[in-house]
Amino acid sequence: MNSVVRILLPLFSGNAKEIFFKGYISVEDNHIITIYVTKFGETNELLMAKEKDIEHTLYGYMGHNVHKKLTHKFQNFLVIEQNSTFHIKGLIINGKKFRNTNNCITVLYDYDNIKDSQAICISKNDYLAKLIDLIQDKHEDFFANNCKKESYSSPWYGSSMLLQHVFNYWRLIEWLISTLKRDKKVSIKQGNLILAILMDLALGYIALQLLPKNKVDISSALMGVLERLINLLYSLLKWLMGAPVGLKLNNAFNKMLGKYFLYHVQLWWLFLDVSGERLDIILHIYNYIGYLGFTFQTAIVSDLICIATFHSYCIYVYAARLFNIQISGLIALLRLFVGRKYNPLRGGIDSCEYTNQELFVGTVAFTILLLLLPTTALYYIVFTAFRVISLVIQYALSKLIYIVQTSPLFVVFLRLTHSSKVKGNILMEVVIEEENTPLVLRIKLFYKSIPELVNLFKPPVDVPKQVEWTDLLSNVLKWREAIRQIQVPWNFRPIYQTSLTVWAVIELYSSGSMFGLGLPPFKDLPVLKWE
Repeated sequence: MNSVVRILLPLFSGNAKEIFFKGYISVEDNHIITIYVTKFGETNELLMAKEKDIEHTLYGYMGHNVHKKLTHKFQNFLVIEQNSTFHIKGLIINGKKFRNTNNCITVLYDYDNIKDSQAICISKNDYLAKLIDLIQDKHEDFFANNCKKESYSSPWYGSSMLLQHVFNYWRLIEWLISTLKRDKKVSIKQGNLILAILMDLALGYIALQLLPKNKVDISSALMGVLERLINLLYSLLKWLMGAPVGLKLNNAFNKMLGKYFLYHVQLWWLFLDVSGERLDIILHIYNYIGYLGFTFQTAIVSDLICIATFHSYCIYVYAARLFNIQISGLIALLRLFVGRKYNPLRGGIDSCEYTNQELFVGTVAFTILLLLLPTTALYYIVFTAFRVISLVIQYALSKLIYIVQTSPLFVVFLRLTHSSKVKGNILMEVVIEEENTPLVLRIKLFYKSIPELVNLFKPPVDVPKQVEWTDLLSNVLKWREAIRQIQVPWNFRPIYQTSLTVWAVIELYSSGSMFGLGLPPFKDLPVLKWE
């Protein structure tokens, strides 16, 4: 037999006079035979146990006196001399004696370290990975993989941080219970999640204790904060209606936009003032839900911020839509001066001959849009900045929830106490390398760094949706509102849909009156729906 034999052998105790062991044989396509020795003891009970797969099962003995009956009894048998060189005295594979033992490579490993370690990450096709699977009897975490693939952005609750968090929390509890029932023990990843839940509950209790006991004081303080925010926005709009930073704006158009937005702010403050009478109910709900943990409190705060800033979001959408209409009109009218027009059927630009009347109307329309553009651009820039700040706050709160749920308390504790469970870095050390003698290697396990352990043992928590800042900036520079980046409270979607419909009417009629398009009847106007 010219095959190379690789023997993975555990480090046996030096005090034992004789050791019996059992393993498994794997033959690879490149004529490499790998022997995995995974069970051993000082009695011959292992040799008496019957195996179904006799062809791939190997028995062995290490000591000074080996009985010849044992070597002929088994189809696969390995005899090792009991000394520091681990000299192979005999090897039988498939009933044939392996004479050239110099082609054997002995790899020694610490059985206890490999059995306890949960931090070894190597390729599944590697022979060491097969050894770890045989020793640890590993199971694939299919539930966690399926959880990562499953999306939680369902239309009916995707816009509420609290509902998203409840759904995510329920999935985590399901994963924890199923894995504990399956493994019958607590792994590092499960320990991280359990300690994270306990820390979440403790932080939530501390946060509730820091709040005043009198709910009336809290509600009056919140209404005071909302009133100050409304007054600041009101003062900002008044400032924009004048001559901000010395800019010369269109007075009539500026006052029209300012009054419209001021009316919107006043209407929203009226709604908040009326709903403030029910603020005690919201605070009671917050108090009861808050005992579930700090992350639930953070999710409620995120939804309240989204509701409280809905008026500024609407102004942002209106300004962005109006700015988009003006920019689109200017681009279309620029084509008029060079004898071009957009063909929607072909999706391209065609040549076109315009009459003098059309050129005159186009020139007047271009001048009007160009002179009104700075006023619209000012509102667009200011409220885009407000929208970006709101997105940053909501993303920071969702990131805070993620950090609390993935806090690596358990794995850091194991690393600081030098537990063998967090040993995962593998080093192959040469023990014996001499001519005409088999090569002997030894596997050593070292501790992984804390950042590596943190990334390795994160619970299957959904990562918060990243704000695509490049797309958002691209939309701003291309004069498009970043509606896809915005979470609209589910109970305000009818208001939002009505607002989009109004602006669709304005866009359609303004473009039709400017460019000579036929105006459709009112019943045929489009109604924009939230997707």
